[in-house]
Amino acid sequence: MGKQKVAVVGVGIMGRGMVQNFLAKGFETSIWNRTQTKVQDLVDQGARWCATPKTAAARAEVVIEMVANDEASQEVWLGDEGILAGATKDKILLTSASLSIPWILRLAGDCGQRGLAFLDSPVTGGRTGAESGQLQLLVGGDEATLERVRATLAAISKKIYYFGPSGSGMRFKLILNTLQTIHNLGLVESLKLAQKVGLDIRQTGEALLEMGPASPATKGAFERIMNPSECVNFALKWMTKDVNYANQMAADAEQDGLLVFGDAMRRLNEALAAGNGDRDVARLFEFVDF
Repeated sequence: MGKQKVAVVGVGIMGRGMVQNFLAKGFETSIWNRTQTKVQDLVDQGARWCATPKTAAARAEVVIEMVANDEASQEVWLGDEGILAGATKDKILLTSASLSIPWILRLAGDCGQRGLAFLDSPVTGGRTGAESGQLQLLVGGDEATLERVRATLAAISKKIYYFGPSGSGMRFKLILNTLQTIHNLGLVESLKLAQKVGLDIRQTGEALLEMGPASPATKGAFERIMNPSECVNFALKWMTKDVNYANQMAADAEQDGLLVFGDAMRRLNEALAAGNGDRDVARLFEFVDF
């Protein structure tokens, strides 16, 4: 059995890394992006440009959508030129974006009514994971469908987690990003306190990471705090979007008492309103006040 033909709809930071890895590993890869000039280099490398998401879906056996938010996702899935218009029952459709639960359940329902195979498969790993082919995929949907596409997804990932029915992967992603946000803000607050009481920030951070409850994301954030770069791994506006979707999920689940989460949301929204949306979240130390 040959390699499945792939399409990536939405070629931003994350989608670009996916496309590069698919091409490097010999997959026939079609792409669509809102701005064609931004992906011309990928076309030069062998990707097939498609004028619409519909065309991209029609050319592929596996279609991966990777756009910014609910609004952009709805635009590329729905309508006469959307993914669903080009999809047939022999294809496997995935969204790897971070989206709201109501939209994911609606999309899964639309696919189900049409007899189309669909997985919600958001990712974690940031720019570095996408470029290195070491993303972690967080999957919800039919497990048998996942097995049909597992070998193809291995080209862009180091591990695939299966969480259950449609929406489960997205629910986990929103919870994951909430905890990562809280960890990052906790690190920033701790380092700012260390600075105010006269401790060396680097020494404090290194000791905290060695003996404290640090996650890989926290360790990465500390490294980028100590070695700031203009390269954006994960922009503040996307983190804020994700935690706002998570807050909506919590409200729908009637969960009260989200004190730590609520404070994290407030600080992120303040930083976003102050014009820091395009800055990397690892640089929260520079623009979040405590």
